[in-house]
Amino acid sequence: MITFLLAASFVQAADSGGFDHLKHKGLFPSCTSCHAGAETAGAPLWPKESSCVDCHDGKIEKVVVWRPRTEARRTNLRFDHVQHRVAAKDKPAPCAACHTEAGEPRMAVRPPVVGRCLDCHGIRTAHLAAPDSACATCHLSLARAVTLTRGDVARFPAPPSHDDVRWLGREGHGAVARSALTTNCATCHAQEFCYQCHAGGTPPRAIAAFASDPRSTALAAHRAPASHGATFADRHAALAAAGTASCSSCHIRSDCLECHRSTAANAPGYHPSGFLSRHPAAAYARETSCNDCHSERSFCAACHQQSGLVATRGLRTGYHDGSRFFSAGHGGAARQSLESCVSCHTERDCLPCHSAVGGRRYNPHGPGFDAERLRRKNIQMCTVCHGGAVPGP
Repeated sequence: MITFLLAASFVQAADSGGFDHLKHKGLFPSCTSCHAGAETAGAPLWPKESSCVDCHDGKIEKVVVWRPRTEARRTNLRFDHVQHRVAAKDKPAPCAACHTEAGEPRMAVRPPVVGRCLDCHGIRTAHLAAPDSACATCHLSLARAVTLTRGDVARFPAPPSHDDVRWLGREGHGAVARSALTTNCATCHAQEFCYQCHAGGTPPRAIAAFASDPRSTALAAHRAPASHGATFADRHAALAAAGTASCSSCHIRSDCLECHRSTAANAPGYHPSGFLSRHPAAAYARETSCNDCHSERSFCAACHQQSGLVATRGLRTGYHDGSRFFSAGHGGAARQSLESCVSCHTERDCLPCHSAVGGRRYNPHGPGFDAERLRRKNIQMCTVCHGGAVPGP
C-alpha cells in the first residue's frame, strides 16, 4: 500500500510557497472562502491571484506574488473533495477533520492526516499494516496514476506483509486471488514488475490481469525465500535437475548462465549424469533452451558429424533415420520447433519443394493459416518464397 506521505509532500508545495494559514485565520471564517472547489463541483480549488490584492496592495500590506497551481498533482490518491464534503455534512469542521491534527487550533493546516482517513473508512490499524484489500479504497492503480514519476514509484514503501519470508511462496503472494490483483496489488504493481521474476518457464496467467506500466520496475526486488539458505548454492543442482518448474517461477536462464557459462571448463557439469543418452528427447521437448549455452550450428553439428548423424540426401537419410517416414511428417516438427531445423538447414533446402514459383509447389502453410495477419505482422517472411509478388488480400 502506498503511503499518504507521497501525496502529502505535494500538498505542502500547493500551499503557495509558505502561505501561513494560522496567521490569516482571523480573516477567513471558512476554508471554502478561498478553496471553493472543496465544496462546490466545478469551482476552482485555489483562490485567484487577485484575491490577495485587497490587503497586499503595497499600502496596507506589502505586495506579494502568488499564483494558483496549474500543473497536475503528482499523486495516486483516489479522492474527491466534493464527495467527501457531502458525506461529512453533519460533522463539524469537515476540512479540519483531514487537515488538522487533534487538539490543534483551527487553520493549523497540514497535509492529509493519514490516521483520520483510516478512522473514517473503518481501518483500525497503522497505514501500511492495513490489509491489502483496503488499498483500492484510497488509491488509484499504478497504471491510472499517470502523474507519478519513476522516482515517485521507487519510493513506494513495502507493507510489513511483504517482509515475511513466506511472502514469495504459495502461501504469500501466490495465494492472492486473481480478483484482488487488479484492485489491491495493482496499486503498486504492473506486468513488468512480475516479469522480472516470472520471465522463465511459463509465466502465471494471472499476470495478464495487470495493466502494463514500465514504471513498476523501479520498485526494489524481493529478497530470496526461506528455502534458499546460506548453503543453497551447493545443493541447488539436485533440486534443479529434479524439475525446473519451481525454479523458473522466480529465475530466468541468465541467472544460471552467470555461473555455469563462465566456469564451464572447470566447474561441475550443468547436465546430470547420463544426460547425453536422452538429450534428443530433452532438446525436442525444449526442457531448457540449448542455444543459451550451445551454438547449434557449431557445437551440435560438429558432434553429429563426428558420430555420422548427418543428412546426405535431404530429409531421408542420416540424422533423420530415427523416424522412417520423417519426410512425410516433418511439417509438424518444423512448426513445433523450427529453430532446431535451422541448426542444419537453410531456406534453400526447403524451396525445392515448398516454393510458389517453382519446384514441387507444396503449400508450406498449415491449416488455419491467416495470410493477411502474417502479411501485416512481417511481410519480409513472405518475400522469401514469393519474392516481390506477395499475393494480396
